[in-house]
Amino acid sequence: MTAETAAIHATVENYIAHFSNNDRAGYLSLFAEDAWVEDPVGSPKHEGLEAIGAFWDGSRELAPEIELRLTKANVCGGEAAFFMEIRPMLGDQAMTMTAIDVMTFDDDAKITTLRAYFDMAEMRPADD
Repeated sequence: MTAETAAIHATVENYIAHFSNNDRAGYLSLFAEDAWVEDPVGSPKHEGLEAIGAFWDGSRELAPEIELRLTKANVCGGEAAFFMEIRPMLGDQAMTMTAIDVMTFDDDAKITTLRAYFDMAEMRPADD
C-alpha cells in the first residue's frame, strides 16, 4: 500500500512552506526516520534525520532566507516529481534558479528519499 495522492501533495506543499518559512522542525517532521537526501544529485547523501538536519543548517548558513516557489507537482505510484524556483537572499539581493525534486514516500506520506536536480551555474539575480 502506498500513501494517498492527496496526502503526498500535502507533504510536498508542506515541504515548500516549511522550507520557505525557515521552519526547521516542520521541515524535519516531513521525513521518515531512515530517509535520505541527495541535494544536489551527485553529492553525498544525507542519511537519517540528524544528517538531514545538519544539511538544513548548512543551507541556512549559505543563505538564511530561501524561498521555494512550487510550479507543478506530479504524483504517481507513491512518488512525486516537482518543478520549483529556488530564491535565496544573498545579502540584499534576491537570487533565483530552477530545480526539480524527486521524492519517494512511505505509507504515511513521509518522505523516504529526496533527490534534487539543479545547476548552480543557473543562479542569477531575480528580476521581481
